[in-house]
Amino acid sequence: MTISLKIKSIKLLQGLPRFAYVLAVLTALGMSAGLYRLITGLGVSTKMSTVFPWGLWISFDLTTVAFSGAAFTLAILVYIFHMHELHAAVRPTVLFGLLGYGSVLVILFFDLGRWERFWHFLVYPNLSSALFEVSWCIAIYSVILFYEFSPVLLERSKFQKLAKFLEKLLIPMVIAGITLSSMHQSSLGSLFVIMEPRLHPLWYSVIQPEFFLVSSLAAGVSTIIIGSFLSIRLFGQTLPMKVIEKLGGLLPWFLGVYFLMKVVELVLTRELGLLFTSGLLGVVYLAELILGALVPAVLFSLKTVRVNRVASLVGASFVAFGIVLNRFSATWFALSPRDGVSYFPSFFEIALLVGVASGVLLLYTLAAHFFPLFSETMSAALLPDDKPGVNRPVHAPSGD
Repeated sequence: MTISLKIKSIKLLQGLPRFAYVLAVLTALGMSAGLYRLITGLGVSTKMSTVFPWGLWISFDLTTVAFSGAAFTLAILVYIFHMHELHAAVRPTVLFGLLGYGSVLVILFFDLGRWERFWHFLVYPNLSSALFEVSWCIAIYSVILFYEFSPVLLERSKFQKLAKFLEKLLIPMVIAGITLSSMHQSSLGSLFVIMEPRLHPLWYSVIQPEFFLVSSLAAGVSTIIIGSFLSIRLFGQTLPMKVIEKLGGLLPWFLGVYFLMKVVELVLTRELGLLFTSGLLGVVYLAELILGALVPAVLFSLKTVRVNRVASLVGASFVAFGIVLNRFSATWFALSPRDGVSYFPSFFEIALLVGVASGVLLLYTLAAHFFPLFSETMSAALLPDDKPGVNRPVHAPSGD
């Protein structure tokens, strides 16, 4: 019995794609860097200081939260607005959201100066702190995402009845998740409302919470579109074109509102001229606004773009570029130095980040291999042959 189980386990592992082993090595190296950070402290292992207490890790966290908002964005569309034709994207997107939020919690743990007290926010509430609200919302929402994904884990096990019972309570849990996600997406923007002395005026705004919330909706939709293309090559699965077209049709609305909010805010605060007098930061802001919002809004307003996978990928990539630039600018690039002190991440900060990102991709790959993650998607083999390179997957998941 023991020998047969070992042989079966080996066969299952042999079926994994080669890139999974590369991801495992990168994850191990990243966790080694994380262990070094825990032993030596932030001052030795990072370039952060009292002047720059936030760095690459927080930039990654805010960016990841925005993209992981794909789960709550899709939940709103499917369960609140009843766009059930988008349901095929639910399982892959919920898993991405779960792993994304999990990576945020891991990075936050390593980012704490007194990491052994990571549990304190659970028992020592600070009701006047935006970080307290964000911490609770992210922690609870991560549990809700695990609940939403649990039927997939149980579907082919002896606990199928439990999976069906959990699905009966799905709608209340989804509504709670949407509420929590909406709260912390906007609350992350609240963190920057008190940073007026340090944050460049182009990025400082009293309505930063609203900026973060609206942009997270666009980030979520673009994440699903990009993921549908990547999964062709990695897993041999993708979303039907009608799903991508439907999602693409929403982006001009989200991006249009975001663009108008940004421009009107600059006009009302009389800061429009800063776009042309702020040097490189002015260029960065224009790139974020034009390339990250205006250009993809125009692209996705065209049906020829929405019905083309490659064109949709390009448009969604513009959105992703704008989101990354916005979050990194607010947390790093646009923060003014103090006393001549500047910041650039250390090797260990970068190594840990690579390790965590690799771990997320590895866990996603394992889930796709062992569980019915793509049970509602379509095989890439059904795509037209005139799309070179898209119908030759690296790995076909055995879970489906």
